[in-house]
Amino acid sequence: MLLVAASMEQELNGLRQEMLDIEGTTGVHPPIELRVIGVGPERSGSTLATILQSNEFNVDGVLVLGVAGGIDPSLETGDLLLADRYALQNGAAQGAGQALRPDIGMLQSAEQAALNLSVPVFEGGSLTVDHLVAEPKEREELRAQYQIHSVNMEDYRAAEAAQKSGVPFLSVRVVLDTAGQKLPGYLPGLSKSPYKMIPNLLLKPWRIHTILRLRKQMQLCQAVLTNFGMSYLRATGVVGNVG
Repeated sequence: MLLVAASMEQELNGLRQEMLDIEGTTGVHPPIELRVIGVGPERSGSTLATILQSNEFNVDGVLVLGVAGGIDPSLETGDLLLADRYALQNGAAQGAGQALRPDIGMLQSAEQAALNLSVPVFEGGSLTVDHLVAEPKEREELRAQYQIHSVNMEDYRAAEAAQKSGVPFLSVRVVLDTAGQKLPGYLPGLSKSPYKMIPNLLLKPWRIHTILRLRKQMQLCQAVLTNFGMSYLRATGVVGNVG
């Protein structure tokens, strides 16, 4: 069974609905398990390790789907990222070894899935960080130091958990915020407490434009993730051409 994981439910919503539609049409549940593993390197790695060690179901591969921050200035919101390596910020200090690599077979399937969608694909490395990279200056510094194209908060530890369990791994990301885009410092607080967002914006209406822009970007990313996810499942034969 293929395990499709994401840090947030928003990244899986579209694919989850597609699976429900297929099951409703065919009466068959596709051999795929969708799981949220949480935000952040330690939480996501720990959660994935627990899932893989639980023997709840036989996992043939782990596919992480999610958004990422662009580091390369050529990347735009909605661009598809197939990283060829996963690095960890300050890895040596944390006892991490060299950058981890995706499973070559899964990567080739992802390349075919992207080709079937006729969408541009960007490779290069991804860097796992433990905080929101909000400032363009920090992005420039990380690009120069690590020679990477994007940042996220899960890939390295998730790949590490899969590697320790002997399970093939691949992460596919979509660019949410671009290299030159400054993110507000209050964003993590709002994302952790979505029910407080509306009251917060009513009290601080000057934040509305920024939040609406990010929401529009996220909607685009969700569509790309869903379309790619379905294309990957078809390319690998996990689902047929139904739905």
